[in-house]
Amino acid sequence: MVADHITFGIRSALRESSTAFGISTIETDTYHTLWMRGEREKIPGDIQRYALKLLGKPRHIGTHPGGVVITPEPITAYTPVQPSALNRPVIAWEKEGTEEAGLVKIDLLGNRSLGVLRDSIAVINERYSTSLEWDLFSPQGDPETEKDIARGDTLGVFYIESPATRQLLKKMSMGDYEHLIIASSIIRPAASGCIHDYVKRLKGQKFTPYPEPAGSILADNLGVMVYQEDVARIARKVAGFSYGEADSLRKLLSKRNREERLRRIEQRFRAGARRNGFSKDAMDHLWSGILSFEGYSFSKAHSASYALVSFKLAWVKNRYPLVFYTSVINNGGGYYDRQVYIDAVRRMGFPVLPADINRSMIRYTCTENTLVTGLGQLKGISEACLEKIINEREENGMFRDIFDFYDRVDPVFESVRILTRSGTLDSIADSYTRPQLLWLFYARDKEASLFVEKPRIPESLGDYSDAVKLTDEIRTLGIIIHRHPLEIFRGRIDRLSKVLGGYPVVDSRSLDRWAGKEVYIPGILVTAKGIETKSRREMSFISFEDAYGIFETVMFPHFYSRERWKLYSGAAFFIFGRVENDFGALQIQVKELLALNKRNKYALISR
Repeated sequence: MVADHITFGIRSALRESSTAFGISTIETDTYHTLWMRGEREKIPGDIQRYALKLLGKPRHIGTHPGGVVITPEPITAYTPVQPSALNRPVIAWEKEGTEEAGLVKIDLLGNRSLGVLRDSIAVINERYSTSLEWDLFSPQGDPETEKDIARGDTLGVFYIESPATRQLLKKMSMGDYEHLIIASSIIRPAASGCIHDYVKRLKGQKFTPYPEPAGSILADNLGVMVYQEDVARIARKVAGFSYGEADSLRKLLSKRNREERLRRIEQRFRAGARRNGFSKDAMDHLWSGILSFEGYSFSKAHSASYALVSFKLAWVKNRYPLVFYTSVINNGGGYYDRQVYIDAVRRMGFPVLPADINRSMIRYTCTENTLVTGLGQLKGISEACLEKIINEREENGMFRDIFDFYDRVDPVFESVRILTRSGTLDSIADSYTRPQLLWLFYARDKEASLFVEKPRIPESLGDYSDAVKLTDEIRTLGIIIHRHPLEIFRGRIDRLSKVLGGYPVVDSRSLDRWAGKEVYIPGILVTAKGIETKSRREMSFISFEDAYGIFETVMFPHFYSRERWKLYSGAAFFIFGRVENDFGALQIQVKELLALNKRNKYALISR
């Protein structure tokens, strides 16, 4: 495998520097928080000074996610090799060094979404007596699927579920396969200007095509460079590059430390374009379009193959939504945490049932209209224990009661504790409360013959409160099954709504009615994407969710630098900002954040 050279970031640099001075991890985390708040003067000078010296320096060797090197002779004849943490052989070089050394590197990447498609079709064929073949069926052109894509209703759909892509799809309002190919390719790191131009032109804004031959090359894309082929064709036809030179430019755009070489190629490009009669303004725009491919970009064939998988999955989601989301969850989710997909299932009107000792399999399952939580969602129970439960159930039938379960499975206490506190044993508990189930296990452990007659439970042993049960659900499952996470904070939200006068308190369903106005809206943070502006300042696009859906926000550099330390997955806020409507895509420019919870995920502070 190809190596990945891991360098010190600010958190690890502060931790390493603090360790050298004998400072605890707790204090180190405080220093990181101060750094993120911009309060660096509160960090001891020596610790800060040495941390800055470490920043960006090599820390350890990791493993590239898919880079494999193939050599005609044993690899050790070309480079040193060491075992990775998973005991896989890793070479000394990262991807750039590997290529510079002349070694052949092939990226072998898995795609979980193919598993989603495979599993969905297997269930559909079995349950509905269809004969779909995942690699052959072609739903392109299906009008209902196109409507979903045009609305950006693509949560869970491979490659087109990220906030940026769903916002782009809403702006384009085009759900056909050809436009999906364009959307899949134009949504790249450096292409914000190209995206804006393309959407405006798609909506009818007139534009002046480039002089020939550039105008013809980009005609199908409304004068915007979309695919890698566009870069190569423009370089060849406009500036006179050879095929090899054009391909070298394409490759260079994705490399690190490319600035100096790009400057030389830019001079060569401008000289060639000038000879072919292009004005400075046209050259500036064309070169800007080429630079929009920095970081990574795709060929049309790559985008078309991705878009085909996306369209197939969007079709499955439209026709069989519960089967689709069950498969998404079972294959490790997608862009978002599992909680987001469970919330989506609940919003569609399907009941979500908790883990149950007699009903649940290890993976999530679904009936015609119900999602059933899998036992594999439980945290801290061994796979061997889960398999024993399933095997025992299949061989000898359902568990009749808690005594039958204890006798047949003979679980260890930690497994019983998790099964009990999560509510997984509730269906066989009869009239026993959860604390009483644990007491029964202790009693059984002390006296093997205790269950000849049902034991007498201490009268003082009552049930857990609803708040404790909710906390247990979060701790044992890592998710909330019975309600949306934001409902934990309903009491505080209601109180804040009464005291925050002057602006409306809204939810995600009604944001379109408040475009151009300032509002308050409560939400749970589900994902964030930080970017760097041209002035090298950080800002962020952050997705929040309420009980009715996901809504998008933007935090500009001044606000983000001040508030970023508050932001983490699962954080709950009362958000104040201005609603913006960009070609039908709604976004809130955040101006104030009122935290609803403490640092721990879904903390119960509604008091």
